[in-house]
Amino acid sequence: MLGTIRGRILATCVAIVVTALAVTGGLIYYVVKIHNDEIIDQNFQSILTGHALAIDGWIESRTRETQALADTISIGDGDPLPALKLLAKSGGFEIMTLGLPDKTAFSNVPLAPGYDPTARPWYKQAVEAGHIVVTALYRDASSGKPAFAFAVPIVRDGNVKAVMAASLFMQSVSEIVTAVHPTPASFAFLVDEKGEVIASAKTDLIMKPATDMAPELTPEALKAMQGASSSTAVHIDGAAKLLRAQPIKGTDWSLVLALDKSDVTAGMRAVATTTLVAIILVALISAALVGTLTNAAFKRILLVRDALTDVASGSGDLARRLPVSGDDEASQIAHAFNLFAEKISEILRHIRDFSESVNVASAEIAQGNQDLSSRTELAASNLQRTAAALEEISGTARNSADAATQVSQLAESASSVAMRGGQVVGDVVSTMDAITKASTEIANIIGVIDGIAFQTNILALNAAVEAARASEHGRGFAVVAGEVRALAQRSAQAAKEIKQLISSSVERIETGSSLVQTAGATMDEIVEGVRGITNVIGEISVAATEQSTGLGQVNQALAQLDNTTQQNAALVEQSAAAAQMLREQAAKLAEAVGEFKLSA
Repeated sequence: MLGTIRGRILATCVAIVVTALAVTGGLIYYVVKIHNDEIIDQNFQSILTGHALAIDGWIESRTRETQALADTISIGDGDPLPALKLLAKSGGFEIMTLGLPDKTAFSNVPLAPGYDPTARPWYKQAVEAGHIVVTALYRDASSGKPAFAFAVPIVRDGNVKAVMAASLFMQSVSEIVTAVHPTPASFAFLVDEKGEVIASAKTDLIMKPATDMAPELTPEALKAMQGASSSTAVHIDGAAKLLRAQPIKGTDWSLVLALDKSDVTAGMRAVATTTLVAIILVALISAALVGTLTNAAFKRILLVRDALTDVASGSGDLARRLPVSGDDEASQIAHAFNLFAEKISEILRHIRDFSESVNVASAEIAQGNQDLSSRTELAASNLQRTAAALEEISGTARNSADAATQVSQLAESASSVAMRGGQVVGDVVSTMDAITKASTEIANIIGVIDGIAFQTNILALNAAVEAARASEHGRGFAVVAGEVRALAQRSAQAAKEIKQLISSSVERIETGSSLVQTAGATMDEIVEGVRGITNVIGEISVAATEQSTGLGQVNQALAQLDNTTQQNAALVEQSAAAAQMLREQAAKLAEAVGEFKLSA
């Protein structure tokens, strides 16, 4: 429902009416509730005060009666029992008891054996107070029922001669309290200063703490209720109660009135229910009225909706015009639709004309792009073949440069080897020269050895001559001289052979030295030649490297040119595809515009 404007208007109107009624009803309810609460509180206080005053009067009258009866009692002048019975009947008391200090007791009812009046609470309270008192609740010794007494001390000549107690069972007081019920579910009860219930419609609560009714009813809370300016809400037996307390004069009692909250607020609930029913009825009536009033206006708006739906379908009749009558919002919307349809018709006519021109131009662009794409692809193919050939040439140049580099390295290695050979040959020549010099020195030494052998031989001959002269005495010396001579001859022979060998070695060493010198000169020439070859090969290697680098740069340039050509070919293909798409879209646009019905 809220999805339509009519539904939102209807909901808004109803919401405004409901809100206004709710606010008005709420304010009325609030004012009435305040006034009602004040009246309830005043009545509550009045009822409580009235009943408390009634109990006060009852207590006061009973007190005066008891005091008057006590004044008529004579102590020590006969049996007081007849007088007690007469007083009980005339005063309406259940039990009349007279207690003497000597523990003697007189009563209009039979007393238990060994009854001691001085031990009873009423006796002690009266003696302690020195005047008439209303005693606290106690259980009667003879009947066991809850009771209280008006106890008055009988004083003669300034001394307490006896205490008289006019007792009443709490049942009589409970009847007075039970009669207090301003509403059917309301009730009252009496409590003492200790918080114990002394009179209530529920007799099982008598002489029990008030907290048994509700945990909140503590002695402090009950005492605070006596001076409170407003009532206290407490749940008793699952029902909400409004409580107020009023003290009873002459006693420690308090009269507590529990007013049922449901009873006192029944009128306010009726007001709230009536207001809610009235709001619902007014809302329904206002919804019906607003719906009826908006139905006629929205019929013409629905005509505009149908016309717009027809146009939005893509095949609508833009020559259609809506009737315009009056000057309300629906007529203004119809007039605006007519202007919109006329403007759209004019725009679509222009679009139809433009789409035809775009269709023709896009066809021409697509044809030109296709031709350009073919030529670009051919140029790209030629560039690829050229790049491949240059790549092969570049590879060959790199191989040649590598081979020249290796040859240059080998030439340098051979030059190094030749130079080392030249150095070795030089060392050999130097060694041969040293050997030649050593051979010469050895030959000289051998000549010396030969001269020594010659001299030794001569000396041996001389020794032999002298030994021959000595005859027998020189025979041994002759033998030695013969041996020395023989050794000298062998030394001379050996020195001669060594000299011949050394002479032959010196000749051969001189020949080898000349050959080695020739080899050293030849090795120097080889080294010079290898150095020249190395320089030429180095120049070839540098030239091959530069050629390989140049071919690489040319190949890179061709690769970039090929990449650029490929990109151009791709762009041309994209341009051709875009032109074809533009042509197709122009055709679709012309077709879409052609679906509308336009005026001539």
